[in-house]
Amino acid sequence: MIKKQYTGSARRARNIIWNAAGRYDFEPPFMAFYPNGKPDQYFNMVAGLVQKWLDMPRLWQFFSGYEGDRRADEFDDLLWLGLENCVYEKELDERPILQALRKERAEEFFREQQNLSRQQMEYQSMTVYTQQEYRWALVCGRRAPLLSPREKRMAAALRFSGALDTDGVLAAMRAFLEDFFRWRGARGAAAPLRANALAKALLRHEHRRRDRLLVRMGTGEGDHEKAVQQRHAGLGRYVGPTAEDEAYVRAVFGRSSVSDAERRILENELCVGRDADCRLWLTKGEPGETDDRDALEVRRSAARQKERNEAYYAAHSAMIRHNVRALTTRLETVISSYFRHMPEPHRSGRLRSEVAYRLSVLHDTRIFLRDGEEMEPQFCVDLLLDASQSRMNAQEVLSAEGIIIAESLQKLNIPVRVCAFRSLRGYLVLETLKDWRQSDCRGLLRYFAGGWNRDGLAIETLARLNDDSTLHGRRRLLLVLTDASPNDSTPLAGEGLRLAREYEGQLAVSATQEAVRALRAAGQSVGAVFHGNTRNLENVQQIYGHAYVRIQKAGQLAQGVSDLLLMLMREKSAL
Repeated sequence: MIKKQYTGSARRARNIIWNAAGRYDFEPPFMAFYPNGKPDQYFNMVAGLVQKWLDMPRLWQFFSGYEGDRRADEFDDLLWLGLENCVYEKELDERPILQALRKERAEEFFREQQNLSRQQMEYQSMTVYTQQEYRWALVCGRRAPLLSPREKRMAAALRFSGALDTDGVLAAMRAFLEDFFRWRGARGAAAPLRANALAKALLRHEHRRRDRLLVRMGTGEGDHEKAVQQRHAGLGRYVGPTAEDEAYVRAVFGRSSVSDAERRILENELCVGRDADCRLWLTKGEPGETDDRDALEVRRSAARQKERNEAYYAAHSAMIRHNVRALTTRLETVISSYFRHMPEPHRSGRLRSEVAYRLSVLHDTRIFLRDGEEMEPQFCVDLLLDASQSRMNAQEVLSAEGIIIAESLQKLNIPVRVCAFRSLRGYLVLETLKDWRQSDCRGLLRYFAGGWNRDGLAIETLARLNDDSTLHGRRRLLLVLTDASPNDSTPLAGEGLRLAREYEGQLAVSATQEAVRALRAAGQSVGAVFHGNTRNLENVQQIYGHAYVRIQKAGQLAQGVSDLLLMLMREKSAL
């Protein structure tokens, strides 16, 4: 709920905070956003009222004291519930409308919960959820959930009184964390927490990441703004993939589409540096017999998701056909105007004014241009789909959009390959849904979301694969359909004196940016079709620069993809 971040929506959130605080001369350390990236009006107002009534720099010092703790997000959410009650009581007499706004926010909480799946519930803190549900049920007059004695004491402790000043609030916050979480922050100091994290890494405690691939059926509505962020379990010493992990990956996704020797060669080239603890699994999704119950459950879930994709495709067939025609038309216009005979200097034709001086000075008559015999080289397209758990609310839509893009390119005789990527148990799984030579795009209906995503390694791996001799001489354009939120359970490997670090947040974004930058330096064209949260706009801009388009609804697909391909072609010709 409360996030320490600044996004494209920060301006609106900041204005709400400033208005509530009654001053405009500070930069808010906290802003509140809904899961879809939209500003949370009520909690941004609460943040402004905290600035108005309390000493926010002192509170911020307290928040910073547990920033290194793996439970920091949970602490934030709980303590802001306490602050909400405090400033609500302080402000209510001056601003009676606050009561209606608070009730509206409570109703919004329950509307949001209706859309949560079982897996999403697993990814959030149940302690936070229980306290939020209890608080908002009381506010809007709903039946409150039954609480355990400890939960009741916690709910009472989070009703910070409006009579408290800053010292009183700090004491209440400290007492809450000490009583219910045994937090010993040395009165808010952050150093002990960082020291503990360092000690755990140096002591080399064995830590196993036993990812179980979770699959949720899509809503059919493509509510891509409600992406799921998987939580990390905390970083100990990472133990790399085992034979058991490989057997699980094989059972879920099928045999490898390359030989073990070829796979080892790829891993020796790509799984180095920050990705040294990773392994690769390339597959065409042809699972064999298995008695692994977890793997069988994933297969059944994937089969049900395929049925949902097919049902969505059938129900929206008219819209899909319209978008295929629209994108094909726009691409044809782009190609016909861009892939023309290359001009060459000549004694007649179109005058090149910038070199006209050469006629009188050097007696050079080749100051004109006319169409030559040489044509622009042909190209092919790699389409890479993020298939991690964060995409589970848009599976049907992403499957359909991938089909629209692939079919449009094929109608213009442009070879296209479509792959989906996800990672689990240390393996980057790259699944081919449609190969270069396949004309049928219905393999994309197998698309399902589950697992983590290591974007940089996936992009590097796909760029490395060029297994069709008929494509030699063609320029390859790589399009990544992404939410720009790389997040993996396998940590960034330690290098030299640098310890291993979680693959998440800014570190993961920077790692992906480096991978894209390296490919571009090697002559590879890479662009992104951004299909995700508003709060990740800064990520996609950092990773892909200007080479991305944002798609929020199907009607934007034709123009967005054609503009992106034109951008990549122009970028390549300028090199």
